[in-house]
Amino acid sequence: MFGRGSAQLAAVAAVLSLSLAACGGSDEPEPAETPVVAVPSSAVTPDQAALDQGAVTDLVSRYWKRQMAAQNAGDDSTGQFANVAKGGFIEKTLKSIRTAKADGVVREGSPELTEVEVAVTGDTAEIKACLDEDDWIFVRGAKDLKFTKYGTKPWGAEATRTGETWLISDVRLPPKDEKNCT
Repeated sequence: MFGRGSAQLAAVAAVLSLSLAACGGSDEPEPAETPVVAVPSSAVTPDQAALDQGAVTDLVSRYWKRQMAAQNAGDDSTGQFANVAKGGFIEKTLKSIRTAKADGVVREGSPELTEVEVAVTGDTAEIKACLDEDDWIFVRGAKDLKFTKYGTKPWGAEATRTGETWLISDVRLPPKDEKNCT
């Protein structure tokens, strides 16, 4: 019925009438458009850095609470570390709990973790702390097995962010002379 030119003309007229209708009869000035600024996904605000550091510091505390509870109870179930840690080091921990449990040995008391340092870079965090296990004793029955006391020593770990969750992904000593504990 209409040719190609007529269809284009009708489309332009529709756009113009919509534009004029949007202007309305108001004499008030249009609000200025807010420019959209693209922020690279790798950019981290100071607030986000503080949130990440706080989340990882909290994770370290939760990890050690789970570690203490597992060893004190002789609990070698893998699920207890599900939302705090992942990796092969968990199986090593559970294996040592199983071995101790088979010998009738558990731990009593608690370790003391101090001077926790967290350095977050993107989706990984390096953790350094001082760990004192002297009051976290090994017992068989009610008898203290009186292992050697070593005092405070360095402890280290790595945490990895997956989505919104931080998990301890590796446990290791900090490199020599990077963490002094007295």
